[in-house]
Amino acid sequence: MGGPATRITAADFLTPPEFQGEQLASDGTGRIGGVRVELVAGPAGTRLGRSYQQIPLRLLPPFAFGAGRPSLLYLLSPTAGLFDGDGQLVEITAQEGSRAAVVGQSATRIHPSLHTFSTQQWRIDVEPGAALVVLPGPAIPFRGCRYYQHCEITLAAESALVWGDLWHAGRYARGEHSERFAFTTLVQNLTIRRAGRLVFRDRFCWNGPWDENAARWHFGAAPACGSLFVTAKISDELLADSAAAFRTAAGDTVIRWCGPSEIVTAHLVRTALAVASRFTETQWFTPEDLAPAHWFTPGLQPAK
Repeated sequence: MGGPATRITAADFLTPPEFQGEQLASDGTGRIGGVRVELVAGPAGTRLGRSYQQIPLRLLPPFAFGAGRPSLLYLLSPTAGLFDGDGQLVEITAQEGSRAAVVGQSATRIHPSLHTFSTQQWRIDVEPGAALVVLPGPAIPFRGCRYYQHCEITLAAESALVWGDLWHAGRYARGEHSERFAFTTLVQNLTIRRAGRLVFRDRFCWNGPWDENAARWHFGAAPACGSLFVTAKISDELLADSAAAFRTAAGDTVIRWCGPSEIVTAHLVRTALAVASRFTETQWFTPEDLAPAHWFTPGLQPAK
């Protein structure tokens, strides 16, 4: 990771082979930036340590819910989403004993790409005894977008992590102007290492636009899919609503859903927080903790 106050530039971002030779915005002001943040355990809950923020991302001080309970940290974007040539970098260090959920403010809107691509990239370190939930929020690809999501996670041997991905079909509830699966290229790379050893890698490159047959092959008949990576074996009752789940060779669990966007989001969030509560033996978030205006609050409600 870079130093806390080192300016984020286009040189800090990786370019996948699919976009080889292409460049992010030449003028990165307001377009290339991100946050670097340390999460530090304290008597009143997890707080910010050294941190740095650079438009187009901002930090709010974590919401604390009392001693022993996790804190909630929002990543805010004052822009309308990711535009052609934009780059957002998020670097997080969860220090020993910290307990926190890091969430996106809202859905990530990925606008059309006319010349190059846009990207959001994550670098996360989870130290011994830390418990971290990361839910970036739903990704909504617009017609003609070209996007790269890259995430590198380093785990200590005794640490707990939940990472969640949500992908939507696009702006599909628009009648004849529907942008359902009308993206050009989506690339995702998720790499997780524990104590220096590779324990999980998930990479795909989706080339669109998709017709009905291609969409059905990838998503079934659904407009959304979700995936969780969890550093634990999951009990059967927490898997009841999942479409598929498997345990990795390293003993971690991957859970996947397909379905309506609201239902997939609720299942993913509910499962993520239930697992985190078992990690730490304390309640994470409840409907009483948050106003019902956040993208993830349906997941705080009991399953129907």
